[in-house]
Amino acid sequence: MKFYITTLLLLLTLNSRVQSQFLNSEVTANAEIKAILQSESGGYYYINSFDVSQRKSSNEYYIQDKSNLLNGCFVFVAKDSVHNSSLLFGIYKEGDILWNSRSFFCGESIIFAGDIWQIRNLKPNKVYIIFQLPYIPDGSESNLWVVYWDGVIGEVVNEVDNEDFSTIYANTNSVKILDYDGDGVEEILATQTDSTIYDIDADTTISYLNEALYTWVGNTLSDYGVLLPENLPKDRLDATINNLVIFQNDIFTYEYNVGNSENSIQSIQTFALDTDIDSIISKYVPSKWVCFNSIYSMIIFTIDPIFIDENCKIIPGQSGISFSFSNKELPSIVKYYIQGYNGGWNDFNNLKNNSKIGYTIGPNLNNKSLNSDEFIDSLISYNQHCFEFNWITHQFTATKYDSLFNLAKTQLQQNNNNGARVILQTLLQQIDIDSASNLTSEAYALLRYNTEYLLEKIPQTSPNLVVNLKNSLGNQIPASNVKYYEGSWKDAVNNGDGTFTVITTRPTVSIRVYYEYASKQADNINAQSNTYTFITVNAAVQLKNSLGNLINAGTVQYYAGAWRSFGTTSNGVAYKELLPINYSFRMTYEYGSIDKQQNLSSDPTVVFQTVNAAVQLKNSLGNLIDLGTVQYYAGAWRSFGTTSNGVSYKELLPVNYSFRMTHEFVSNDKQQNLSTTPVVDFNTVLCTVKVSKISNNEPINNAAVKYYAGAWRNLGTTDVNGITTKELLPANIIFRATSGSVSLDKQQDISVNNLVEILLNVP
Repeated sequence: MKFYITTLLLLLTLNSRVQSQFLNSEVTANAEIKAILQSESGGYYYINSFDVSQRKSSNEYYIQDKSNLLNGCFVFVAKDSVHNSSLLFGIYKEGDILWNSRSFFCGESIIFAGDIWQIRNLKPNKVYIIFQLPYIPDGSESNLWVVYWDGVIGEVVNEVDNEDFSTIYANTNSVKILDYDGDGVEEILATQTDSTIYDIDADTTISYLNEALYTWVGNTLSDYGVLLPENLPKDRLDATINNLVIFQNDIFTYEYNVGNSENSIQSIQTFALDTDIDSIISKYVPSKWVCFNSIYSMIIFTIDPIFIDENCKIIPGQSGISFSFSNKELPSIVKYYIQGYNGGWNDFNNLKNNSKIGYTIGPNLNNKSLNSDEFIDSLISYNQHCFEFNWITHQFTATKYDSLFNLAKTQLQQNNNNGARVILQTLLQQIDIDSASNLTSEAYALLRYNTEYLLEKIPQTSPNLVVNLKNSLGNQIPASNVKYYEGSWKDAVNNGDGTFTVITTRPTVSIRVYYEYASKQADNINAQSNTYTFITVNAAVQLKNSLGNLINAGTVQYYAGAWRSFGTTSNGVAYKELLPINYSFRMTYEYGSIDKQQNLSSDPTVVFQTVNAAVQLKNSLGNLIDLGTVQYYAGAWRSFGTTSNGVSYKELLPVNYSFRMTHEFVSNDKQQNLSTTPVVDFNTVLCTVKVSKISNNEPINNAAVKYYAGAWRNLGTTDVNGITTKELLPANIIFRATSGSVSLDKQQDISVNNLVEILLNVP
């Protein structure tokens, strides 16, 4: 009882409130377990229980229970001080002991100060619980007990001697749990004075690997007996590396996302790059990891040894964690080494020989020492390796880059620096385009940033290209401006004499000349000590009538950003010097306008032609009649003429007009496109007015009939049949019939019905 109270007081002094809560629940479990055991055997038990679910989050213990076989359980060890101080082990949950071992009669030499040391999944879907119990009165040595549990069946799997002690005489400081043969199954390796290795090699038994004596010497064993491998296997994993390089303010930031496949046997504890660089400007590592360089000629990211047993490793199936560092060296292809966790300590001396190895992007200290030819050879090699590593996903893309790099190399060998620069700039454009689908981030960073650096290394020249403008007679005329393209459109130097100078490092350029509000472009012009001349054409805009004769009074415009004045025809023609490009022209004649588009480089003469528009007036019988006054609409109603022999003529541009015919004070409008037909027909209808009595519908003779057209106009006097007629244009007209003192008005559209009947209320 004194020992139990002492143990309880020790537990209550732990410095964590959460731990105190755990222990309070364990005290309760102790009491319940004790009551159950006493009721079954009558012994008096000291109980030490361990709340597995609560202590999983504690760094003080190593809990590995992937299948949750101990979820909600308490693992306990009990000492029966009544029956020969025997020990038993068990698993308790929610008021019941799920399993307990037999009693082991270890005698009074057992000091009951033991605890659960580790819980581990040494086999799939099975958990092993390792207890440490001091067994010498002074507590200097320990007895390790191992319990197997699969959720239903429990078993003490360590062998016992003839005194019922565990045969594993070791304390936890001399016990290692590691996978010495790399098969994915961890072994318990225990050493002390007898230095025996114990291996959980079957589900429920522990077998001896060797009974020879040996001792630990550093991290290796002595030459006695069976030795551990010189290097424990740490490459039993399948890792993924995703790399991103960011270049900003002359500094490269290398970012890596390291993931561990579900197929891996081991967790990742070290990630290293085979690159020897002078310095790291900045770095980022996850919590409990460290990064260092300038040792082993590598950059190494590894778990801080202080935290090696905590849950900060990259376990199998984990999508990945990020690492990054910054420096000023160019990207290169480097080897990476990923080392798995096995036995705790880092093994940097054998990192290159005992790791998962692959390729990624990292800095290279030697790239900047290469000359241009050597550097472009390295780019050709990079391109080939990018395709081999599937960083370039299509053969066509790799072949395209290879051709461009080799073409640039040929230009360099021919001392055509500008030609090489143009090709490399084209290649950079292709890299940007392909980055959307054909390149991984590794290929993009490797090819882009190294190509940009090579461009900076190639000496630049400054050839002068003089640009001038001449008219159709060969005389120099001043351009408004000249621009050239070098990443964007830039202004050439105005020499003040009508010429301009283009200064560029490129061997060929595109140039534009500006004149009379328009511009013309020329591409692939040799920019080295060259003169380029733009020539205008003498554009001639003609106006002809329907007979093909040139006529005057035509006003001409052309479109260049807005409608610009071209001139007025003189002797039927207007002239202007213009650049030989495509324009829209507008001819205005007799207030009407028509547009036409023409490329002056093909034909500098633009012809407009009028049509002889004929407006006819016919009566209801189809006969031409006179005294029709004609107008047409062009911004306002314009005079067209008066019919003569039933027709009026006028030369007009072949566009759509509205025409108006006025006859007998009545007007009629009609719209017609003269380009389709130049003859416009208007027809009158024979308007018949019949006047009758309302009482018996008897015709009224001598009734006066008028119609309103700006004023009351006489239509005629009815005959004995009560009828009078007149040829009128079809329109909606008001008619008035008068007989004696009786009058009546009626409105009717005679285009719909030309018979107007009026009934008068007369006797």
